[in-house]
Amino acid sequence: MSTVRPRSSLLACGILLVLALPRISHAQFQQFEGQKIAVIRFDPEQQPLDSSELHQILPLKAGEPLRADTVRESIARLFATGRYADIAVDAEPYQGGVSVTFQTKHAWFIGGVRDAGKIDAPPGANQLASAGNLDLGQPYTEPKLHEAEAAQQRLMELNGLFRPTLHPVFEWDDSDQQVNIHFEIDSGPRAHFAQPVITGDMKVSFERILKSLKFRRWIIHTWKPMTQTRIQEGLDGVRNLYLKQNRLEAKVSLDGVKYDAETNSATPSFHIDAGPHIDVRAIGAKLSNHQLHKYVPVFQEHAVDNDLLVEGAQNLRDYLETEGYFDADVQFKQQRVINDEARIDYLIATGDRRKVTAIVITGNKVFDTNTIRERMYLRAANFLQFPHGRYSENLVNRDEDSIRNLYQSNGYRDVKVTHRIENQTQPGKKIGGVAIYINIEEGSQYRVGKLTVTGIDSLERAKVLDKLSSIEGQPFSEYSVALDRDAILDQYFEKGFAQATFEWNATPAAEPFRIDVSYAVTEGGQEFVRQVIYTGNRHAKPQLINRMLELNPGDPLSPLQMTDTQRRLYDLNIFSRVDTAIQDPDGQTNRKYVLYDLQEGHRYTMRIGVGAEFARIGGCQTCLDAPAGQAGFSPRFSFDITRGDLWGEGHSITLGTRVSTLEQRALATYTWPRFRDNPNLTLTFNGLYDNARDILTFSYKRVEGSIRLNQQLGKGLKLSWAYTNRRVSIDQSTLKISSLLIPLLSQPVRLGLISGSIIEDHRDDPVEPHKGYYFSADLGLAEHFLGSQRDFARLLVRHSSYYRLSRRFVLARSTQFGEIFAFHYTGTAFDSIPLPERFFAGGDTSNRGFPELQSGPRDLDTGFPIGGTASFFNQTELRFPLIGENIGAVLFHDMGNTFDSLTDISFRVRQRSLTDFNYMVHAIGFGLRYRTPVGPLRVDLGYSINPPKFFGFNGTEQQLLTAGVNPCATPGNCTQTGVSHFQYFFSIGQTF
Repeated sequence: MSTVRPRSSLLACGILLVLALPRISHAQFQQFEGQKIAVIRFDPEQQPLDSSELHQILPLKAGEPLRADTVRESIARLFATGRYADIAVDAEPYQGGVSVTFQTKHAWFIGGVRDAGKIDAPPGANQLASAGNLDLGQPYTEPKLHEAEAAQQRLMELNGLFRPTLHPVFEWDDSDQQVNIHFEIDSGPRAHFAQPVITGDMKVSFERILKSLKFRRWIIHTWKPMTQTRIQEGLDGVRNLYLKQNRLEAKVSLDGVKYDAETNSATPSFHIDAGPHIDVRAIGAKLSNHQLHKYVPVFQEHAVDNDLLVEGAQNLRDYLETEGYFDADVQFKQQRVINDEARIDYLIATGDRRKVTAIVITGNKVFDTNTIRERMYLRAANFLQFPHGRYSENLVNRDEDSIRNLYQSNGYRDVKVTHRIENQTQPGKKIGGVAIYINIEEGSQYRVGKLTVTGIDSLERAKVLDKLSSIEGQPFSEYSVALDRDAILDQYFEKGFAQATFEWNATPAAEPFRIDVSYAVTEGGQEFVRQVIYTGNRHAKPQLINRMLELNPGDPLSPLQMTDTQRRLYDLNIFSRVDTAIQDPDGQTNRKYVLYDLQEGHRYTMRIGVGAEFARIGGCQTCLDAPAGQAGFSPRFSFDITRGDLWGEGHSITLGTRVSTLEQRALATYTWPRFRDNPNLTLTFNGLYDNARDILTFSYKRVEGSIRLNQQLGKGLKLSWAYTNRRVSIDQSTLKISSLLIPLLSQPVRLGLISGSIIEDHRDDPVEPHKGYYFSADLGLAEHFLGSQRDFARLLVRHSSYYRLSRRFVLARSTQFGEIFAFHYTGTAFDSIPLPERFFAGGDTSNRGFPELQSGPRDLDTGFPIGGTASFFNQTELRFPLIGENIGAVLFHDMGNTFDSLTDISFRVRQRSLTDFNYMVHAIGFGLRYRTPVGPLRVDLGYSINPPKFFGFNGTEQQLLTAGVNPCATPGNCTQTGVSHFQYFFSIGQTF
């Protein structure tokens, strides 16, 4: 392994060179001093810098007299580039002059760092590599290597690995001066805990402390393996033990760990100072221990000092103000320790309980009241959500600052915001009221007078100025200046001016309420990309990575493009980590190496999910007695496995399965991202097997293959093209319809379809939108020339829009329309559409007046749904907060149905007869929403105003088969039934 010296500072280099030039004595310099330089050579001939850079850097020039100070300056400048670890100079006579030779040894820089081998986690390989602190692109030295080895050794010892072996292996790349370091590690056996040594004033038994440490296994009491996490959990466990005894000042520390190699055991030593019992009480108000622990930080900090006690008093005051005690006063009194006991009393005077009856904003002319309220935390009393309102002195001050910032950012520098609190009595009521009056003195608006920008020399001035906010005549504010600073520096950084700086000054103009603004830009030197180097790709092909690079040799060194390349590499979904850096960023050269250290993720990933569905999805699979469904519970299990980075091109294949009492499904998907090198195209191949009985009328099997091309056209706009070939068969024994229809509707059908869809999504938040709209349209064609046994066209359109009525209320609306148009058929158009291809709707995503998939036409003999060829639904929701910040509610109205055909769509609200299903069913209801990280948890209770009624067959399926034509004509065979008025739904996510 080569030995290189750490790069010295320029000052140190200069001092050394003044004292002694390598292999050039003072006598030699006196001999050659002043002689003409005939030639300048470098040894080795291949240098880290090319000849043009060397010629630009060196003050030593051929044809000029040789001077010692010029040689010293040349060496100093070469060292300053950071590319050299050692430099020596030779001089000798040559062709009537002198030949000067620079003998160099180049520096090395850290590339990829990996830890691998027999590593018993924890710590994992990535943790060990991070502990080494060998940062990408920094100079490599042997002391740094030794420090990294020692740091990794310490980390393993903290995790009970006291006998590891570390062996660094180096990959030297002379062309890039980069060294990749691979630590081959054998972590060895992990030590087990031994009985700990505990010193200090414990005040509890050793056994209780040992139990709190949890170093021994339960029941069998053998010692657990040592890890850093277990040590920390043990410390926390002992601290919690003392916390439960109200010893808030207890100090628990780890003094060290003694390792016994013979038994491979580790004996930790702890020091404990239990401290006194401290009783924290609230006097004057009824507060639970939970509330005291929550608001008084001495419990979280395990310490008692004046600052924490003051913070606790403020927290309690804020809490009481939110409960309506707006005049609450909280003080604390701390008593001395007597007989191992101490007390902290919070003395609380709550005052009268009131609520915020009104928040009045006056003086605002520039901004309307709603705009100001959107920035405020104060709230007037509101039933359930804020029963007493939201008010405290801290919130008042925060809102005043928010309003002030709003005005100042728009040029109103002299704005004044004040408030006044008015107590209001409410005759006959125990709880009084508080009105908050906020007055705004807007003042005059200041505008930019004259704007002067200096220092823009290297960039196109017009383009830089075009992005400024503080142009002449516009409102002046420091906020706008900050935006201008970012806009200017971003453009310079993008062009490689990493040292660019920005200064500004503002002075009053001659005109009143005008400010003259001056910007001064110091560009600094421009840096360029020498080369882009990436390491760590084991399977990913270089061609794939090269296509992701936004930087090329000779380009300006742009941090923006560096991070954009990093993002693009992450988007490949094959790298678990992408580090980027500039090699030797402090080196004084304007051409830099850009480094990417890649770590490929696991090529196989698995996902396991467990869920359930509870709704009117139940009913006997072979019975006819529940055409409208029964309450049912369906557990669900899913398992997905993905093989990523196929062929080194970022392709992937996924097998997804789902098993429940309603469905057994397997889907295989092959994904080809960036199809034909277009980042906006994704090609997928799908194979599907589905065995389902989610439609109560029948069970079906579907085998399907498809190819789909997705195209991202812009932000929120996507097109999709697909060809699908599928075969659908119905289990004839599960058909719950008239026996005359069974031969017709249970035939297996092969379909070949081409389809195209468009999705336009402009919602502010796809999970819980408040404004914007969502539009989707899907058009498909099944035809004989595509391999289909049935000919039809299918259109499905959905449009949703969202309107913020106020800060608290959102109006959401969604409309769906669908049609299936049959052609080249015999018989009727309705019967030519295969049963599984028809529209089955109803439920929480279409009309909550129906159970799931229960809308539309029904079999006239059994009452079970048979689907339709046209559908229309409209859902409207008024969404608003209900209790606190996380619980909301909706009032909804749903209307719509599934129809026999397009011409049968009707907005009638009454059912003409028990055989008429072509009318609009309306439902109203109420829903609760609980905010979670994955979307709102939803409960909807619906009431159908005009649910359909129909005949249901009283007998068995066998009796239906023998009943003949029109079995309901025989008295007793059929009974009038219908869809229940009341429906309920549980799910996650908004309705639309």
